[in-house]
Amino acid sequence: MKILYDHQMFNRQKYGGITKYFCELIKHLPEGHSYLLGVLASDNQHLKDDFDFFKKFYFPIPQKESRIRGHLKSKLYKLNKLYSKGLISSNKYDLFHPTYFDPYFVNIAKKPYIVTVHDLIVFKFNNVQRKEEQMAEMTKIIRNARRIIAISENTKADLINILNVAPERIDIVYHGFNKFHVKNNLNPYGRYILYVGARPGYKNFKNLAQAFKILVSDDEDLKLVCVGVPFSKEELEELKAMKILKNTIAIGVNEIKLNQLYSHALAFVYPTQYEGFGMSILEAFSNGCPVCLSNTSCLPEIAGEAGIYFDPLNPESIGSAIKKTIYDPVFSNKMTEAGQKRLLNFSWNKCAAQTVQSYENALS
Repeated sequence: MKILYDHQMFNRQKYGGITKYFCELIKHLPEGHSYLLGVLASDNQHLKDDFDFFKKFYFPIPQKESRIRGHLKSKLYKLNKLYSKGLISSNKYDLFHPTYFDPYFVNIAKKPYIVTVHDLIVFKFNNVQRKEEQMAEMTKIIRNARRIIAISENTKADLINILNVAPERIDIVYHGFNKFHVKNNLNPYGRYILYVGARPGYKNFKNLAQAFKILVSDDEDLKLVCVGVPFSKEELEELKAMKILKNTIAIGVNEIKLNQLYSHALAFVYPTQYEGFGMSILEAFSNGCPVCLSNTSCLPEIAGEAGIYFDPLNPESIGSAIKKTIYDPVFSNKMTEAGQKRLLNFSWNKCAAQTVQSYENALS
């Protein structure tokens, strides 16, 4: 079977859970299956790390918001979209698996398609950009897909309850994780807690910052390391007003450095209000990092008893969970051991095998 994957998320994300998922899925396709990828050039870090082709065609784009950045992203998106359209029109594949919900392909794709739904955030939160347009696009793509992959029971429930999708059209396929990398003894940040990913809106970074302010008042050497884009002007002003700016760091890293950050962190903190899966949980577990996380959406489903939970809307609750983890070594070790056991439920090979089964169901 030959599967076509398109450009969409590889142009939208420099790094992130969705593009990581597609890269790992492609890498772990079982023998006898091949793929086409509608990307000619990209600044996606996962493509660069995982595929030799994109070491040559990696196209770095400045991370700081500017007119030049917007122009470059637009040009690259149009180039890759045109290439994806050509592959779709060629019909030289068996099944199409779009990486996001732009319906540009609906009128040109002659082969069936399957779609992975990571979450229905746009339907649940009002501060998501392009809300009405995105809702319409997602609804159209999901309802016309031959089959639907949900990455958790929580996402499946949302599909049924919000979009009235028939349960028998949905296959649940969990993400996998990458095995522990060799720990680098060099730790330039000292004692720190780790945050990974985007920060606006439902990601709830502001409440974590408030909790961190409480922690720093008693532990002035503690740091908060944030993996992702640089702090915005607004974020810098807010952190300065809270008097924690000197204790906070925002950095962009590749996967090897990310794993090293997990391995040295006192705890990984995940204050999000809603996720479809939470790949960062498994990344932390695989690097022996204790996990403090929200008691919402799919997170208890994924972490099980291997995490300590808090109310994401309550900074004191967040702070209390972090304190318990970073100042109680017996408890911290217990959580680390539980995380290692929890990983037995997840693998990329299992994810790819179940995804291919979903492909076969779509074509049968």
